[in-house]
Amino acid sequence: MAKKKLPFKYRQKVVMERALRDRKPPPAPPKRKIDWKQWFKELPKKIARFFRDVVHELKRVTWPTKKALITYTIIVLVALAFFSVLLGVFDFLFIQLVDLLARF
Repeated sequence: MAKKKLPFKYRQKVVMERALRDRKPPPAPPKRKIDWKQWFKELPKKIARFFRDVVHELKRVTWPTKKALITYTIIVLVALAFFSVLLGVFDFLFIQLVDLLARF
């Protein structure tokens, strides 16, 4: 009996699966030993660069106007008051429900 020929795309798939199965992971890079003298010598430069970057990012921030800040503050305070009252009402109702169930 003659061997069946596979279509090209299936042969490609088989070849790829075999290649993936037989592939070995790349070797891990060798660990470098830390030169502590050099590390401590560069530390002040790294700290200074960090703070320069922080200042640079803060310059890019768009700060709200005074009017927008007051508006947002009022919205937060109103929402806080609303949810405080809502939580108080639910707490009162649950306490009444527990007292009612405790009587039976």
